[in-house]
Amino acid sequence: MPKKMAALLIVFVVSLSLAAGCGKKEGATNVEREKKEQTTETSHGKAVLMNGRSVMQGWMEHWGYQWEGPVEKNGYSIDYKELDAEDMAGSFSDNVSGLPAGSVVFFKFCFADFNGSNLAELEKTVNEVIDTAQEKGLKLIIGNALPVRKQDGSGELVAEYKKYNAFLENKAADNSNIRVYDFYGVLAGPDGLLKPEYDTGDSHPNDDAYTELDVTFFPLLDQVSGEQGDIN
Repeated sequence: MPKKMAALLIVFVVSLSLAAGCGKKEGATNVEREKKEQTTETSHGKAVLMNGRSVMQGWMEHWGYQWEGPVEKNGYSIDYKELDAEDMAGSFSDNVSGLPAGSVVFFKFCFADFNGSNLAELEKTVNEVIDTAQEKGLKLIIGNALPVRKQDGSGELVAEYKKYNAFLENKAADNSNIRVYDFYGVLAGPDGLLKPEYDTGDSHPNDDAYTELDVTFFPLLDQVSGEQGDIN
């Protein structure tokens, strides 16, 4: 065999060996990455992803959220992603993309999403959120209606709140991997609207309201996080 051809053959064989080695290394890296992505617990506690808008932002800040990664609270590593008001279900799907099965996720509407005549639209969005959670095997907590202050309320709104809350309870009754968090029972007064002592002045809850919500939220989170099995 000519020397030039032999040299080319050696180079070709060496190149194949290097390519195979890189492939194995990349494969190992992918496995390690996959294992890392499949954990639902961090070094700081069990991971929870909260999805919402301004009221959720206020709750996160109440817990000490610094807008640079999760906040640690009561044994949980809690992160936040904003929902798009124009596409709530789609943005929820984007937010939870890549989460491992069994992850705990929270979804809620803002008080501005209720107008007293759009119950069907709200229900449609929730059904899409539930479908996403089911497909991905996520444990889903849905916050019920957030009441507005008396100045902004109406009989139609209160009626819609109650119907929406009943709708959520029915959904949870049909699926053991769905839980409803009762904002309404904590924040609403006898008139069905936001208690004056919890109002910042524009229907957003104040810090006292968030402190009271914590009393019932973390026990629910303990219950959900401790349950075995995924949505099926």
